[in-house]
Amino acid sequence: MKIGIVRHFKVDYKLKIMMNSSDFEEYVKSYDNSPVIENKIYLKDIQWNKCYCSDLKRAIITAKSIYNKTLEITDLLREVKMYPIKKSGLRIPSFLWSISSRIAWKLDHVSQLETATYTRKRAKEFLSKLDLNTDENILIVSHGFFLITLINELKLLGFKGDIPRKMKNGYLYILEK
Repeated sequence: MKIGIVRHFKVDYKLKIMMNSSDFEEYVKSYDNSPVIENKIYLKDIQWNKCYCSDLKRAIITAKSIYNKTLEITDLLREVKMYPIKKSGLRIPSFLWSISSRIAWKLDHVSQLETATYTRKRAKEFLSKLDLNTDENILIVSHGFFLITLINELKLLGFKGDIPRKMKNGYLYILEK
């Protein structure tokens, strides 16, 4: 069995360099609704039997470009949403807002509506719906941060593959059992 992992196409969004917490919240909403920059994804001549994708627009567009059968669209594959760790008018570099929210997520901080513990539970719930002891090959189209958690769970189940933590957008990575 092969599991193809695809991070959605690159999002066409120009990020402000400096922002306050309100700007950061607006960025997260705008990013979710921004167009994508499509590219050709090489599927390595593998017969893919099913394709699961996040219910966010950028993942659906990516999945439809590579899979011409019915998609299994699910909110279980959504990206982990970021929230500012504290309301503030202080303008700081945008990357610090992102890093601090991801650290807060990892530490199960109350500022994040979804914690790392819950994200792992969500990944396990998604995997429990799959038959992982079959010869079928499955494509999964999702989001970078969530995919790190999902890949870790797949590796705990015996899947192997070399996937970098910083995955390219619109590129196929493969795990095998």
